[in-house]
Amino acid sequence: MTGFTKKILALYCCFLTCNAIAQDKAKLSDAAILSIIEKNKPLKGALIPEDIKHRIGATHVGGKYFHTTEPFLVEGAKKLDSLGFGVCKLWFYKDPKGYQYNSNWNLPAEFSLTQLAEHPYYQQAFNLPFSTFILSTKGSVKNMINAKEEELKIEEQEYYELAKYFLKKYKDRSVSFVFQNWEGDWILRGGVSAKIKWDKDNLPANLDQRIKSMQNIFKARQDGVNKARSEVKNTKCKVYHAIEVNKVMEAMNGIPSLATHVLPFVETDMVAWSAYDATAPDPTGTRLYKGVSFLKEQMKPTAYIKQPTVFLGEIGIPEMLTKRKPQEVKDSWDNYLAVCLALNVKYLVQWELYCNENATDKKIMQPQFTRNEADLKGLWLIKPDGTIGLAMTYFDQILKNAGKKLK
Repeated sequence: MTGFTKKILALYCCFLTCNAIAQDKAKLSDAAILSIIEKNKPLKGALIPEDIKHRIGATHVGGKYFHTTEPFLVEGAKKLDSLGFGVCKLWFYKDPKGYQYNSNWNLPAEFSLTQLAEHPYYQQAFNLPFSTFILSTKGSVKNMINAKEEELKIEEQEYYELAKYFLKKYKDRSVSFVFQNWEGDWILRGGVSAKIKWDKDNLPANLDQRIKSMQNIFKARQDGVNKARSEVKNTKCKVYHAIEVNKVMEAMNGIPSLATHVLPFVETDMVAWSAYDATAPDPTGTRLYKGVSFLKEQMKPTAYIKQPTVFLGEIGIPEMLTKRKPQEVKDSWDNYLAVCLALNVKYLVQWELYCNENATDKKIMQPQFTRNEADLKGLWLIKPDGTIGLAMTYFDQILKNAGKKLK
């Protein structure tokens, strides 16, 4: 063996060793993860970032009660602003059924997403001083797991026109709009019921078609946003596209999912995670930490965003159902926020302002409403009687101490 060959072999062995060390570091033990979380917990003395209001927010849609005579969408957006959040997530679909109270939408039979953005209710919401609006939305594709070529072209055009509208409309304002889908893994599976549970031996015969269709849709949406950004240069407004996933824990265990079968193959600005699969069984934040890290490894960020960017599109604790004591609920939120701070998660979006989920034996649907908290599961910041819930008690403490330590 020549000296040159020995050097090459030595370098290769060094590379393998360093790579193995890097992988070991990436796969932290649960104890190591818990230690990181502990160091980043505001309730345990970690510094709360000065910009925390621009990193946390909540969703407003489909609540089962209201508190004013204003249009429901406007009431909720104003309430989120008054609570001190800088991030507002809204449903932005061509059927605004989640915003019926005190509302007369008066929409035409056919209209575009851009025309929807011009509706007075959305205009009032967008004029509020949030730094980020996250819009759960979609275009004209009827079936995301079987999208047609002509539908993809229309989808790209709608996202292009909507992105261009925001970039020009708010060119003098530092505000971000994030377009995202609703829980993509449920869409991939074709439903949300227990019958849709997947395992390695129970997968649909047309799985490849479903995956390819969703890859194409997300590419079309991102292409539309990219095109708008390339055309509108002199603007303070920013528009992003995000892919929301919701079965990350199963993806990590080898079940086909958006995380493993879409994210590595389609560029996207951000990834949103509806993270109940991590938080419901684990108040410590360990699973959440692992899932966020996994998503960053899987995604292909666009050149515009440059680095893997993940946010929590949905995260909530049903306060009427949880067996955790009030302090334990606050501790859970502290763990989840600590994960976000440790891993530089872009946003944490609580589900939600007013609870939208009925108690097991109740069937309240807008325009019906309730004033009884026992009718609901307790996914709220504000209760039906107007008082704040446990989540808001925690977030209020965080927001009011931005840039400080609690201890």
